[in-house]
Amino acid sequence: MKEPVIWDIPIPEITLDEVFQAEGADYSQRLPHPRILKSHHQIMEEAASLVRPTAIWVEVGVTSTGVGELFLEDGYKFTSNLLPKVAGTAEKMLLISITIGTAIDDRMEEYKKAGKMSEAFALDACATAYVAKASTTAMSRVEDAYHLEGMKTTFPMGPGHSYWKGLEDMQVIFHFLRAERIGLHLNDSNLIIPRKSVAMVMGVGHDLSDYKGKTHCNFCNLQTTCPLSQAV
Repeated sequence: MKEPVIWDIPIPEITLDEVFQAEGADYSQRLPHPRILKSHHQIMEEAASLVRPTAIWVEVGVTSTGVGELFLEDGYKFTSNLLPKVAGTAEKMLLISITIGTAIDDRMEEYKKAGKMSEAFALDACATAYVAKASTTAMSRVEDAYHLEGMKTTFPMGPGHSYWKGLEDMQVIFHFLRAERIGLHLNDSNLIIPRKSVAMVMGVGHDLSDYKGKTHCNFCNLQTTCPLSQAV
């Protein structure tokens, strides 16, 4: 196993439409009130000053597959019906976690304590959009690097979705990542802290099944209705 690699990710640009999407707001049939536009632009400016996107990733060897299982080096395994189908012929798995830091979480808590729930809600949506954009940036960079080496990659997948319900596998990801190096840890429910962080895996190899044009959303019960559906 190689040493984990840490990347500082440039702060991506997010749009007002992406923030509204993360809120679940639909303004396709009507324009938002000018007051809403003004407040959201202010929150977006604040969010941009708070996010610190960082990624950590590592390669882990694949040893074999079973029914609903993908076995890794050092005796570890992932349990998911989708993984062996998509990455069963992978030579290695890329494990990656992306965070935007703690400052935006801290600011959301300040808003909540002050009773400013609309500001906290909008800031939370901005954070969701930033995580999505930062994840896309990080994964694209990794994919490009492997493609230049003549290797193929699967689409990213992650625990906690309907195709991979076992959050216990987050322990496996964090075992290899040693993500505490960028301030990440798991709580007792195997959720990542800070909250606005994600973890994913991606198969790498020369002979992978062809799922061109597919993403993990195609195999999730939520399909494209969740706020992060455009992220990974």
